[in-house]
Amino acid sequence: MSVKRKIRKWGRRAALWMGICLFGCLYAPHAREAEVTFSCAVKRTKENTEVMRQGVESEGSAAGESTAAADLNSESPAKKVAYLTFDDGPSTHSDELLDILKEENVKATFFLGLHSYSHVYKQIYSSVDNFREDLWKLKTYLYHITGVSCDIYRFPGGSSTTQMKFPLKEGEKYLEEKGIRYFDWNATAEDAVCVQSAPGVLMARVLKDALKHDRAVILMHDLNCCKTTLNAVRPLIARLRKEDYAFDRLTKDSRLEE
Repeated sequence: MSVKRKIRKWGRRAALWMGICLFGCLYAPHAREAEVTFSCAVKRTKENTEVMRQGVESEGSAAGESTAAADLNSESPAKKVAYLTFDDGPSTHSDELLDILKEENVKATFFLGLHSYSHVYKQIYSSVDNFREDLWKLKTYLYHITGVSCDIYRFPGGSSTTQMKFPLKEGEKYLEEKGIRYFDWNATAEDAVCVQSAPGVLMARVLKDALKHDRAVILMHDLNCCKTTLNAVRPLIARLRKEDYAFDRLTKDSRLEE
């Protein structure tokens, strides 16, 4: 079957699937949830079609290239670094995710801590006092469990979130007083927004921005609903190695792009 014929066949299936999603959205009891669901459906359809087109055209070549690239990377200087970061865990996938990272000899950063104790935006961002309380409650809890005093942080939704009802500089000041550095990201899989996206689509989203940076901080999620994220990790690692990226974890002293 030709590439164009395969794409047309996929396009017909995608159009039917979109129609079903639209019907469901029109009658959903929660309008906002329906809007997000339909937007994700449209985005997944376009992305899946593009990923399929690329996959059909390059079928059969990826495995050998990835292996060769990984071997080359092991002897190359680390001019580019990728930081895989996972928010919101642990989940039912955590053990398998850790096994994959161990097998690939890749370090990653899990923002179980410090990220948020409640992850309820309206609560933690309603005032700087609530923000401080949430962060310190989590920091203390994690210390009692692990014996480790965490010194890196990720704002839920990122530091540019519109949910924050106080100036960001007040939150930054508090973090600085406590010796904590925060990290946003410059590439994302958007896996917590459209949780049913195919692994190839998640990887394409990450690479779209990650390859623009010599220090790529990649946002993904360790959530029960993010099974496809787990399936995307190994091929993403292979592709980044092919692009001469090394991997490391974030620390308070990590050197990132300005």
